[in-house]
Amino acid sequence: MKCSNCGGTMRYDVASFGLVCDFCGHTKPLHRPEEQYVSEERDFESALRENTASWGTARRLITCKQCGAAMLYDSDQMSGMCPYCGSTIVLTAGEMDNSIAPSGIIPFTTTREQVAQNYYKWNKFALWSPERFRKGKVLGNLVGVYVPFWTFDADTVSTYTGDYGDNVTVGDSTTTKWHTGRGVIDKFVNDMCICGSRRFCSNKMLNSVVMFRPDEILPYTPEALAGFAAEKYTINIDEAWEMAKNSIRGNLECASCQNEHADYYRNVKLSTQYSNIKFRYILFPVWLAACPYNGKIYYVVASGHDNRGNCGRPVSVLKIILLVLIVLGIFATPYILYMIMVLVRLLG
Repeated sequence: MKCSNCGGTMRYDVASFGLVCDFCGHTKPLHRPEEQYVSEERDFESALRENTASWGTARRLITCKQCGAAMLYDSDQMSGMCPYCGSTIVLTAGEMDNSIAPSGIIPFTTTREQVAQNYYKWNKFALWSPERFRKGKVLGNLVGVYVPFWTFDADTVSTYTGDYGDNVTVGDSTTTKWHTGRGVIDKFVNDMCICGSRRFCSNKMLNSVVMFRPDEILPYTPEALAGFAAEKYTINIDEAWEMAKNSIRGNLECASCQNEHADYYRNVKLSTQYSNIKFRYILFPVWLAACPYNGKIYYVVASGHDNRGNCGRPVSVLKIILLVLIVLGIFATPYILYMIMVLVRLLG
């Protein structure tokens, strides 16, 4: 993003929630979450037909040669650091990306310095990690990246059949009485969220730090990406929708149980029709760092939205050995004392 004052490159500044030019200091404010702007939802069928939209500014698709991560960078950015493996990327001329563009974004509100400070808190009680690691002296360079997510809304009408159980209490004993139930339920599914990154969709560390409300999603603006990389989604919208339907099924099974006024359910069969399907492609801010220790890499993942964070940790072999010796000493002490008493009696 070019500065309108001097023509220099502007970057997104987390602290001021806007763009700042490092050359002349010119600033441009952006929308804040408290201003209650709502991101637009798009029609699902139209997205499948078109499968393209404008990001608002030219962005290049770069693949890291070290780990294979596919990232989107500003077209005028010359170099960067891969947020996944920490290797330096030289941005040579690359192909322009024509994938679906985001409709919503949650901008960075947590700074790199805040994450570095929180790192000490997260490791404060990790007593079995080496002290040099636990106290943050190996924290790698924190890199900000936007991770892709899909959200889906849909109207559903389902016919169901299954076994439903009710708790029946007679005296002091409680049994479950089962019956076969069938019926029809209609349910609106709102903001079913699916991670669009195959690298992160089943990553427990990422899932432990990603949390947001729908009203926190701002309309997408290319200015918020200035100076940050955005991972290209590797789970396409049609695959994400199939994953969403699997999650929706669990909600519908619970809804059928409620419709039967039952306490438990099993063997539920559903036939569901979906209509008025809408989606949002949103970007969530994440701070990543690769911490090398004794030839291995331990990753730090922190939300760029709040103070949530998590990290992988090595285990101190010395501390484990010390713990084992202490435990053995505690359990062995009575036997040692007993043997001493026996020897005293024999010698006495």
